[in-house]
Amino acid sequence: MNIENLIENKNINITINVADLLDFAQTIATKTANSILEKHTEKVYTRNEVIEKFHICSATLWRWGKLGLIKSKKIGKRQYFSENEIKKIMENLENKGRVK
Repeated sequence: MNIENLIENKNINITINVADLLDFAQTIATKTANSILEKHTEKVYTRNEVIEKFHICSATLWRWGKLGLIKSKKIGKRQYFSENEIKKIMENLENKGRVK
């Protein structure tokens, strides 16, 4: 039986374990994120890249987000920050004399 026949038959039950389902969902999310990012012309940074760039902890990045200092886009479970958002934070820190 091919996949088209399975899709047309709406009376089929499928059993799958939770680990396989989560793995499948993560694979789909990763492929979707990669596809979106390939079409995106502006450089984007991952959460970890922003943390490393500014030498901050994850709690600080979270707080910046809650305060509206930096905006991110979520794709699946992953969080991405645009280059414009990074520049905005850099300017903000430079104006406060924290970064040269």
